[in-house]
Amino acid sequence: MNPTAGDRMDSVRRSASCAALLAALVLALSAAPAQPLVPTPVRLRDAVGDTIDAAERDSFRLFPNTAGFRQAVILALPGPEFFAEVTITTADTSRFIYYRILPNQLERIRFLIDNPSFMAEQLERDPNAELAFNYFWKAIEQNPLKSIGGPPANLPEPDASGTPLENKENRYHLTLLGTGCGSVVGGCAGSYAGYTLIEPGHWEQSSCGSVWIPPLYRANIPVVLATSIGASALAGWAGYSIGESQDRRPAPAALPGEGKSWRSACLGIGILPAALLGFAAYARADGTLYGREINGYRVENDRYGLTEIPAVLTGLCVSVEVATVAWLIGRSIDRSNAERTARKKPKTGR
Repeated sequence: MNPTAGDRMDSVRRSASCAALLAALVLALSAAPAQPLVPTPVRLRDAVGDTIDAAERDSFRLFPNTAGFRQAVILALPGPEFFAEVTITTADTSRFIYYRILPNQLERIRFLIDNPSFMAEQLERDPNAELAFNYFWKAIEQNPLKSIGGPPANLPEPDASGTPLENKENRYHLTLLGTGCGSVVGGCAGSYAGYTLIEPGHWEQSSCGSVWIPPLYRANIPVVLATSIGASALAGWAGYSIGESQDRRPAPAALPGEGKSWRSACLGIGILPAALLGFAAYARADGTLYGREINGYRVENDRYGLTEIPAVLTGLCVSVEVATVAWLIGRSIDRSNAERTARKKPKTGR
């Protein structure tokens, strides 16, 4: 029996009702708030627990290219992905960045924790192992995120090796050291290249007996200054270049609870010795023409004392270097105290 027009209209109405119900269901589901994904910490190994601190990072060679590293926690999400929540400290402030970690990468991290001695031996003996190690961490650390699944974190631009250039300590120290050594070498060279002996030193008789008359020199002041300052600048640039290459390596970050009392105390104690040693270096260099004259000398054409500039530079470099060494000793003590505290603190899960 053929369907009538009324039957066809009922069929159309039922189809439209089903379509409307399906559309309403889809809209309701899309409008419902999505349940947030709650990450859970992953306990890596008993030696580490679920929090990697700075000492463990250095000991197990974890996250080597993350400057300012303080601690990291591996977080698991529903599904195959993991994320490393890394706390970095820069300029006395802390913030989080996140690295996406795949399951096979997580197993490699556990292998590094389980076999630190084996890895140290492999990296020392096998260049290919070092290349593979660097490639592994570069693949993880080259794309830091502001949040889990969020936009990229605003970190310093990395160099070709993927290491952020934040550390400047080696550049500062080696530039200072190079400048000081250059001032000594340039001062010695200038004392022979820039001074002409006019009258040798001699004894003269007077009513009070024999009197020593120091030798008389004429100074070629441009040569003296150019030799000393040029050698200082060249050696300082060489020190800066060496320091720049060393600064590309990850810098040891401040440890949790690391204070600054010892570095401040050592710097304060070292100020006076630094000043005295710097003045002694200046007096020795200027009073002997960098060792050329032991019993004094005279300069006939140095009205404004310009020939003292090389010795002043040498003394200044010595003073700053001594103060820097005192500060570094204090920082080493602060860091050792923080490491001892971290080793004594028991590991707890989150």
